[in-house]
Amino acid sequence: ANAMFEPLWNNKYISNIQVTSSEVLGVEDRGGYYESSGALKDMVQNHMLQMVALLAMEAPISLNSEDIRAEKVKALKSLRKLEPEEVRQNFVRGQYD
Repeated sequence: ANAMFEPLWNNKYISNIQVTSSEVLGVEDRGGYYESSGALKDMVQNHMLQMVALLAMEAPISLNSEDIRAEKVKALKSLRKLEPEEVRQNFVRGQYD
């Protein structure tokens, strides 16, 4: 943990986090992969939720992989399910032509 930021890295000073994924490149050679899996599943279910878990988790009791995993699971389970209207208002997705 960064001792400079740790006292401020809590719900008293942070009301929310936003994770943005943007790419400079196009799909390039990944078109076939995205056609089968979908970019939403690839990016949101894998990479973006991994970032959310790492940002939101409490410090694990050790750097053991099981302790880290347990804290990431707790963080993900604490997320509130969004209502359909909230998704429409707050999520922006793009599509390649």
